[in-house]
Amino acid sequence: MMQQVTVAEQKQGTWHGGQLHEIYRDPPHGDFPNGDYRLWIGTATIERSAAYSYFPAAERLHILLSGGGLALYFSEPDESITLATGESFIFSGERPLRVNLLGAPVFAFNLVYRSGLASGAEFVSLDATPSSVPGQTIAGAPQTQIIYVVSGSVVVQVADGQHLLAQGETLIWQEDGSDSQQVRWWSHNTAAVVVSAFVSDPQPATPPLPDYPTVSNYPTVSE
Repeated sequence: MMQQVTVAEQKQGTWHGGQLHEIYRDPPHGDFPNGDYRLWIGTATIERSAAYSYFPAAERLHILLSGGGLALYFSEPDESITLATGESFIFSGERPLRVNLLGAPVFAFNLVYRSGLASGAEFVSLDATPSSVPGQTIAGAPQTQIIYVVSGSVVVQVADGQHLLAQGETLIWQEDGSDSQQVRWWSHNTAAVVVSAFVSDPQPATPPLPDYPTVSNYPTVSE
């Protein structure tokens, strides 16, 4: 079943460096960020230099949607990187991190998910030509698929019909790890930019081979 989240349905809040909007939480009543949750999806404005929030036992995917870019300064271990619009970075939510603006305030899309899961995201430009949603998946693993509209509006077509997404809206659905359903998309009226992302559960462990006995001495055959 697909869940469409409008801008009006997003929960607003604040953090040290600006504003945030919660789009989705799994499970819906999970205690984020310190309790029992699998996935949190949201957006944030970075309006000033600030320390990022601490997310224990979690990983974080951070992708810049607009603005003048960010400088990220990590510790434990020390590391610094810069991100421009459309670029993403995955890192541990437990690492101390401070960010500085490199220009205009930044608007960013975030996935925060429990350690042990996998994720991926890409910036995609769409026109009026229908095309297949890219299969950012891990074969055989259950996963959550996410489409977030950065600009413009988008039509997403699935087996049960069409979803029209406006700027700032999100479409979320679950795949069971078998054959993925066919999903197609195109821009509505004008060109559009979206984030296509996924969060995947670990692949099922491969069962070990039987522990066959080792034969060290073969019997000899007498003539």
